[in-house]
Amino acid sequence: MQNKPLSFSVDIRLNQRRNLLNFDYSIVLTVFLLGLFGLAMIYSASGSYTLVLRQAMYFFLGVILMITAAMSNFRKMEPIYLNAVWIGFFFLVLVLVLPNSGTTNRWINLGFIGFQPSELMRFLLPISAAAYLTRNPQIKLSDWIIVLITTLVAFILVFMQPDFGTSAIVLLSGIMPIVLSGLPWRFIIYSFLGGIGTLPFLWMGLMDYQKERIYTFISPEADTLGSGWNIAQSKIAIGSGQFFGKGYMEGSQSQLDFIPESHTDFIFAVIVEEFGFLGALGLFLLYAFLIHRLLHVAKSSNSKFAKLVSATLSIILAAYITLNISMVVGIFPVVGMPLPFISQGGTALVVNMITIGIILSLRRTT
Repeated sequence: MQNKPLSFSVDIRLNQRRNLLNFDYSIVLTVFLLGLFGLAMIYSASGSYTLVLRQAMYFFLGVILMITAAMSNFRKMEPIYLNAVWIGFFFLVLVLVLPNSGTTNRWINLGFIGFQPSELMRFLLPISAAAYLTRNPQIKLSDWIIVLITTLVAFILVFMQPDFGTSAIVLLSGIMPIVLSGLPWRFIIYSFLGGIGTLPFLWMGLMDYQKERIYTFISPEADTLGSGWNIAQSKIAIGSGQFFGKGYMEGSQSQLDFIPESHTDFIFAVIVEEFGFLGALGLFLLYAFLIHRLLHVAKSSNSKFAKLVSATLSIILAAYITLNISMVVGIFPVVGMPLPFISQGGTALVVNMITIGIILSLRRTT
């Protein structure tokens, strides 16, 4: 009888440790496969061991942060999540006021490492929005309005960098929690119509090269040797891959450097040229499985906060994938958006892996 309390205490500790590692390992495995495949494709597209090593370092950092986030208890973290958006705003303002040598203010260089604040904001905004909207049992109209205003301010700050592609993702990341939390449809329709009315002002705010990209999207054959070069070469690479592809590091368009930014925004063209339709299909299936498992967390969760966060972050990831591939194949304007877990880019990779870790923690603790 005297040993029961000790035995009971040991059982509790063992259960806590098991729960701490109670991940959806299919999600973890899929992320690892995508990340390792990305390293291989970056080398094929760039031929640079330096870029691969740098990406591998970010991947290793991402793994550590993903596991750390996955082992966290979101219920204890909710006050931090609620105010995390202010960190994003701080860096968005900082990147605009810091001196820069180019036409854009997108990066903060810390010497040994650089990061992109807009990528951080598209991750922090939906988490803070979900925490704010679910802090009380009943959501008031004023709550939705405050989240919307916060989202619009974040969108404007990213748009001013200028970064139209990521600003659109930031806008979507703030709007999704509003929509998913039950905003009446009439307000959604009014907001949509109001958004259409702002398009002329957005057009006037675009840089000349951004307007040129839209012109190129409308008429890609008008200047194939100039502004339409990226899309023209991307389409040639994708078409030449045919069904089985030309083989790893055997793609003429990528190996001869006809595809600009082949290791970043246009890496999907390299994949299809080297692995063909089958390679693209395999990549689509991996992405589809990952999004399916992430959305399953939202579906099976009992917490409204967990549902909002996991659903929003999953949809944002799916939007990133869709926009990048649509851009590469020419059915969306070129906006400079990496392919998640594949393209070279440290900030995007680390943020995506932390996103996975947060969703894993929501699955484990709900």
